[in-house]
Amino acid sequence: MSALKDYKYNEEEDGELPSLVTGTESDLNDILNHVKSDGGINIVSEDKIARTNLQNSNSDNSTTSSRKIPVSIITGYLGSGKSTLLEKLAQKGSDKKIAVILNEFGDSSEIEKAMTIRNGENSYQEWLDLGNGCLCCSLKNVGVKAIEDMIQRSPGKIDYILLETSGIADPAPIAKMFWQDEGLNSNVYIDGIITVLDCEHIVKCLDDVSEQTHWHGDQVVLEDKLTIAHLQIAMADRLIMNKLDRIENDENKIMKLEQRIRSINSEVPMFYTKFADIGIDKLLDLHAFDARNVPQEGGSGSTFHDPRMSTVTLNFRPLKTQEYDKFEKEFLQVLLWKEMGVCNDNIQGEVHRTKGLLLVDDKVRVLQGVRDTYEVFDGEETSSRTCRIVFIGKSLDQKSIADLLHNVIK
Repeated sequence: MSALKDYKYNEEEDGELPSLVTGTESDLNDILNHVKSDGGINIVSEDKIARTNLQNSNSDNSTTSSRKIPVSIITGYLGSGKSTLLEKLAQKGSDKKIAVILNEFGDSSEIEKAMTIRNGENSYQEWLDLGNGCLCCSLKNVGVKAIEDMIQRSPGKIDYILLETSGIADPAPIAKMFWQDEGLNSNVYIDGIITVLDCEHIVKCLDDVSEQTHWHGDQVVLEDKLTIAHLQIAMADRLIMNKLDRIENDENKIMKLEQRIRSINSEVPMFYTKFADIGIDKLLDLHAFDARNVPQEGGSGSTFHDPRMSTVTLNFRPLKTQEYDKFEKEFLQVLLWKEMGVCNDNIQGEVHRTKGLLLVDDKVRVLQGVRDTYEVFDGEETSSRTCRIVFIGKSLDQKSIADLLHNVIK
């Protein structure tokens, strides 16, 4: 079967089409001398046809055209160990073909330099093969379209993408950027957010809300006595508690550290590491934003409450089908869509991450949300007999949220 050819005309790629002539032009001969006719067979350039054939040929030999590539976001402050983590993963390799995408700003420069040096003079413009199944690239534009285009130009070469953000990045807008409707036919999807923390200094980073004294600069200090670190922890689907070697002889410090982190995000799995050394299986295939990821019963609560950023967990009875629309409009959207005109004077704060298991008559539904964006999926059969929702956010009050729910589903 021959490859399909894309003959759609594009002026930027194929050049300007010749002007229509009437036969009365004074310079008719000159015009015709500059026009080559092939009978209308190739209205586009040969280069474009070759590229199209190559892409279609590769698509015939792989599932790239239909297979979606998972993307995990690696976030954390400068000095937490993100670059070391990526170095370790590149050295260990994997049975998956992993692409590491680095932005060209801030704390990615060291790993960029190290990877370039390791490969001698062969620095890279797009993908650099690091061996062990790992690839690396550097993008000034880490938008979805840029990554989709790179995957299309590298069919069959990528199974998984790790995207490192700058140390002062709020991961929520990046997560929303990759969280797209099926109808948009993106070839990537978000798999999870991995936050790397410096065990020795993270508590100081959370407490220091002075723009003048914060050692990561004024850009990490937000309003309401919050820092970017609060957001990075709140959004995390995995926490890498790095540099354990700095505090491992002080059990009291470790206990207080974990209490503090749990006060912000009581649900997230935590992994303590030295020099960011962790099995790659702990970081891949998290499915944190789809129907496989539901809040578990008996999740760990927090004895230490941080009113700036905390976790609110609600357990409630199954919903009837006729109740669900009211639950969504008068409860869920009131919490998530405050900035869109949906409000309730009794509800304060701001939700950053939402996860829920909903039982609606005989159906299991899974709720996933990032700030004002949320989606409800059909879920798999569960042994749970109650609904459970987890909200992680700023200045959330358990009682007012629970009261609102009770008023909606009396």
